[in-house]
Amino acid sequence: MKFHTDIQISKASQPIEHSEKILMLGSCFVENMEAKFANSGFRVCCNPFGTLYNPLSIAACLQSLIDEKHFSAEDLRFSGGLYHSMLHHGRFSSADADECLGMVNESIRQGRMVLQEADRLIITWGTAWVYEMEGKIVGNCHKLPASCFLRRRLTIEEIIRTCSTLFQHPLLREKKVLITVSPIRHIKDGLHENQLSKATLLLAADQLVQQANWTYFPAYELMLDELRDYRFYAADMVHPSPVAIDYVWERFAETQFSENAQIAAKECEPYFLSLAHRPLHPESAVYQQFRKQMEARKLALSKKYPYLHFEEKQ
Repeated sequence: MKFHTDIQISKASQPIEHSEKILMLGSCFVENMEAKFANSGFRVCCNPFGTLYNPLSIAACLQSLIDEKHFSAEDLRFSGGLYHSMLHHGRFSSADADECLGMVNESIRQGRMVLQEADRLIITWGTAWVYEMEGKIVGNCHKLPASCFLRRRLTIEEIIRTCSTLFQHPLLREKKVLITVSPIRHIKDGLHENQLSKATLLLAADQLVQQANWTYFPAYELMLDELRDYRFYAADMVHPSPVAIDYVWERFAETQFSENAQIAAKECEPYFLSLAHRPLHPESAVYQQFRKQMEARKLALSKKYPYLHFEEKQ
């Protein structure tokens, strides 16, 4: 007897290599995946603008990186005692306008460098519902009053049109792109509205996979069918649990990584996970021996995988 539907996932035609540089953009689900990539030794950068949920805000982020947009005071909003960029996550907000601008413009500078060097983009769309302020879609509402915004659902056509045009740019044209729809449920939109939103994203992603030769990974479907049980959700019944994230990661690695990348990831993971160890007694002989073992493992990995940047993982 079987109590779930198996999702058949084809092996990637352009598998991810361990030596690739990867830029990840999108919802908080992509940040869960970014941690897995980092702990497996991949060179990965995630969300230079902070967490973004809808396709057009993600596209606006990429456009800002391409243009090396410089934000000025006119681009900020002041609310709740803080200055905000409406395209950035709240971690860029500040009570000081210059500090906010400094963080925002530095994120663009660094993000542009990462984009230029990236071999692959991994994008996770979370919702098709957007909020417009003065005719522009915002990436974050920063708890401003609802009266400041027009809420609407993106159409399949405008998602495809925006992405198709954007990815014709020379800086993006040759990048490999992997697209997923986040399994996180946006229940504040309403359960039916969430389903309509996910359907919109799935249909848009399917057309882009066919037209632009993107790769699609069924993270949403895995959660919906293979993990169809509330025990695979966190306490909020919205986000996947750690067990679910581990399961989706395993299915991702076995289908999207090259054989060499799978081997390298398994070899690197114990070392990078050990970096999180915080000793109670750093002066002890036991910890000093641990440090020596870590240095030996680092040396061995650096010889086998010379592209690894250990200083970025500290």
